[in-house]
Amino acid sequence: MKDRFPVSVIIERRLYPDKAWMLDSWSAVGVLPAETQCSGVSCTSIYQRDDSEQFLYQGYCIELFADDAESYYANLTGRNPGVFVVCEQEEEEEVLRPLLVTLSYDEMASYIEVDTPVFGLPIPPPVYQWVEGWVLENYRPEKKHKRVRQKWADETWKPLRRPVGR
Repeated sequence: MKDRFPVSVIIERRLYPDKAWMLDSWSAVGVLPAETQCSGVSCTSIYQRDDSEQFLYQGYCIELFADDAESYYANLTGRNPGVFVVCEQEEEEEVLRPLLVTLSYDEMASYIEVDTPVFGLPIPPPVYQWVEGWVLENYRPEKKHKRVRQKWADETWKPLRRPVGR
């Protein structure tokens, strides 16, 4: 089973022309399975009206790594399985661009910790089926071991003070 799945990302820019005090807002609104291989990234405007515009970013891949298998498993078995779009904000151009697309909670959390914009979106069914097959093939949960408490011999522990009344 392959470890890469090509996807495209839809980024939306909301404009507030009648509210001069508000800045434009950006968000990832969709992840789509792609037919093209993961190569150079391209951007196309796919929808536009007075208060918003959507861009299709193509050329991204979701990659799976063996050391993140437990994170993928946790994502799939969680309440709302998601695909995470990590973005970068271009300050000089005031543009939000996808940096990477991941299914790993751990990778997503590491970007959130450094205040990088991350958007959680529903996993498209073909991507879900692909990662589910990969997890079933590659993930082996570690056996949980019950912690064994140390037995203390009576001579090893002595109170620092004498009990009251003795």
